[in-house]
Order: sequence, then C-alpha cells, then structure tokens
Amino acid sequence: MNQDRLALSIVIPARNEEKRLPKTLELIRDWTLKSGRLTEVIPVVQGDDRTAEIVDAAAANDPNLLPIIQHSGQGKGMAVRLGITAARGSIILFTDADLSVPVECMEDLVCMMEAHPEFDVILGSRRLPDSKITIAQPPMRQLSGKAFNMALRVGGLTRFTDTQCGCKLFRHIAAKEIFAKSELNGFAFDVEILNIAEHLGYQIKEVPVTWADVGGSRVWLPRDGFRALRDAWSLRKRFSISR
Repeated sequence: MNQDRLALSIVIPARNEEKRLPKTLELIRDWTLKSGRLTEVIPVVQGDDRTAEIVDAAAANDPNLLPIIQHSGQGKGMAVRLGITAARGSIILFTDADLSVPVECMEDLVCMMEAHPEFDVILGSRRLPDSKITIAQPPMRQLSGKAFNMALRVGGLTRFTDTQCGCKLFRHIAAKEIFAKSELNGFAFDVEILNIAEHLGYQIKEVPVTWADVGGSRVWLPRDGFRALRDAWSLRKRFSISR
C-alpha cells in the first residue's frame, strides 16, 4: 500500500466482538470501496474470545485490513492509541465496533473534513439539536451520560455536549501529536484527547450524527462509570482550561 496516497485510516477498538465485528468489517469494506478512497482498516482486538482468529482470517484475504492483536486488553483508550499510532491515512477516524454511527453518516463526516481544511478534529455528537437518534439508549444510560457530561462541565473539563460518542476524526498530524501525549487507557480517554487537542490549539468541530443503540454494551455503569469519572476528574491536575 502506497502511504503517500492513503486517504483514510479507520481504527476500530474491539473487545470480544466475534459476533458483531465480521458484519462491521463487511459494511466498512463496502463503503470504502464505493467511496473510491484508498483506505486501511485497523481493528485493535482485545479480549479472549475468537475475535482475533476471525480478524486474522479476514486479513489474509484483504491487504487493506491490518489488525492489531492485544490479548491483554488494557482498555479502550489503549486500543485506540495503538490504532492511531499505526495509522497512515491523511484522515484518521475511530469508530466503535457496533457501528452505532452508520457508515452513511461516517461518509458525511469524512466529506466534511475533506471540504473544510480548517477543521483538525471532528467530534461526533448525539446531543446536538440536529442529531438523529434512531434507537435510544435505555433511560438509565441516557441519565448517566447526561450526568457524566454535567460533571465534566462543572469541573471545567469540557465545553462539548457529548465527549463519549464513539466516532471521531482527526487530521493525520493532529492525531499523532494528540495521542502521543495521551495516557489514559479507560473510557475517559475521550475527555483527555479533547483537552489535549484544545491545549495544542487544534480546531475542533462538534457535529451532529445519526446514532442507534445497538445493545449488548459491555460497559457496567456502577464500575465503569465511576472509573471514567474518577479518571476524567484526575485530568484537572493536568489541564487548566478557561471555559
């Protein structure tokens, strides 16, 4: 693959996704072939099920599929960081393995970044007025998400409506610089990278997305929600941002 002509890298953190990832890779392959962009797809596989075996088999027949296997599974933040570090595209996108944001919407976001060179980071949001939620999360998850965002705002850690949507795009140079400075391995890594991006002076555009709750989330709110909030709150020691 010619690095100079690589338009797009798609990073997919995947923990125990043997049931969902094959379909996700198929949809992404169909999309990128239709778009005509030279694209690499980088699933970063964590966990102990058959996901790695399935992805390795798919990669044997697809030179644009470049999996990273990390059986130890040190967290979503680590998975995304590994993928970003390996990525070579002019635009680097990371998305969740369940494709809660559909490929049609991701195509719109990539086109937006291609049309607006002033944007260094595009942040997908489920909570803007024009966001389209086709299948809503259960009420408790909606409430916890809003409470998390409110806590971030109270702590001066974000100005955005939705830091946790699993669809973000970066210019190549911005992605490399931002993730080289990131440290968090858990779910609060999104908060960290956005703060790093702002401190580095990158232009971030928050945009509405189409989003559907696919179900089967492995996030356990009492445990993972507390850890994410704890990790996010620890960022106050590193960042002092005037909102």
